[in-house]
Amino acid sequence: MKSVIFTLGLSLSVLISGCAVSPQSIVINPQVAASGPAYGQGRALVINVDDRRSSGVLGSRGGVYETSSLITISNDINGALLLAAQSAAAQLGFDGTSSAKPATLTLALDELIYDTQTQNLINTVTIIAKITLTTTIGSSTHTGHYQTERSHKLPQLPDAQKNQDIISEALSTSLERGFSDISLANFLAKN
Repeated sequence: MKSVIFTLGLSLSVLISGCAVSPQSIVINPQVAASGPAYGQGRALVINVDDRRSSGVLGSRGGVYETSSLITISNDINGALLLAAQSAAAQLGFDGTSSAKPATLTLALDELIYDTQTQNLINTVTIIAKITLTTTIGSSTHTGHYQTERSHKLPQLPDAQKNQDIISEALSTSLERGFSDISLANFLAKN
């Protein structure tokens, strides 16, 4: 009888501990592999980053204590986005060697959302990364909006490293879409 009670108690404690989820603070490191022609053609490009999110919290990891199992970013998101944008600009030929009018690009982080839903013991983690690129040359402006949404079905909630990877990947994809936008290349060619 004692072994049955012990086993039942152990099973219950494992079940309860499986429902409590710890908060996470992660490092975001987007990487951009810009594709297409090097439309920068030596033009100088000044890049500014604007984090327009209303909160530093990406979302909840779920669990019983959903309001305290929050996921946040521990590094400087503006600095990480600036490095990624500068890398993309260099790949696309923006290096300040031509006499073309300089351009200014503002990269706005509009949304970075982390959502977890659990159904039938399967966790679905959804990441939404939305950015706006606004490029200005003289009095002319080009604005593009780029969004990536990724869902991952997992048997257990991701650890911090996995969350870093999937969030950075979604953000990287939005950046790649922005810098590979043919309408941005055409705007730069005409101005």
